Amino acid sequence: MISSITPSPAITVPSNTSIRETLRVMRENQVGSVLVNDYQHPYSFAGIFTERDLLKWVGEIEKHGSWDTAIGTIMTKKVITLSLLEIDRAPEIMVEYNIRHIPIVYDSTDGSRVVAGVVSMRDLFRGMIRERTVEKTVTQFKNQRTLLLAHSDRERETQRRLLSDHLDLQVIPDPVDDLSALVPAILAGDLFIFDLDRFPAGFWPVLLKKLLDEQHRPQILIVYDPFLQEPKSVQVLRQLSKGSVLHVFPKPLNLLEYLRRIEKCLSESVKSPT
Repeated sequence: MISSITPSPAITVPSNTSIRETLRVMRENQVGSVLVNDYQHPYSFAGIFTERDLLKWVGEIEKHGSWDTAIGTIMTKKVITLSLLEIDRAPEIMVEYNIRHIPIVYDSTDGSRVVAGVVSMRDLFRGMIRERTVEKTVTQFKNQRTLLLAHSDRERETQRRLLSDHLDLQVIPDPVDDLSALVPAILAGDLFIFDLDRFPAGFWPVLLKKLLDEQHRPQILIVYDPFLQEPKSVQVLRQLSKGSVLHVFPKPLNLLEYLRRIEKCLSESVKSPT
């Protein structure tokens, strides 16, 4: 299952940035932490500075008037991190170590550690709300049949992992040249999700025309990567989406947004089966 916890973008400052300037950056970005990079090696992750660090040091800073001291002198240097694959452990780690911010990292091809984002307590609450909203959004549609057509095994597996926990999903195993076999299978569902990417340019217009010519048809949700489609194709899709049956959305979609759009399609299918 895809994690409901989404890291926030990491806000960074060089280690020679003043405390005063660091606080201005935090205030401007409305964040409770910044990651600190070694100013001599800009891509080197050196530490983290949080609201708690400020509370710990504010007395000394006020006493000595040292707001222009480098943030690297008071940052937390021993930073607990998690990999992208461990992100679901964030709540457990926060409780265990009494922390509120965890950098999420991954190893690049050259072996260096790269920051993908930061998970905060606020992100955990957002994830909880997102998870509950997702469950509420799709519960009423669990018994409606959704069919998915994608071009490659990789794209089919990506979509399956994203949606199978939430919908009665059937993945059409292999695109077939004979549309006479494909169209009836699609017509038997309540919703047809069509991942348009990498299909031949002449395939999808013919398939969509056959479906739209049918009186009793499912709602149709098309997803596509704008960078993989010709501008003319995107324009045609947008024109087609002005009807009540065809829904066209660019990628990427986060899980909640994806399910909300599926909910909209299925709601219209329930209200207007034709």
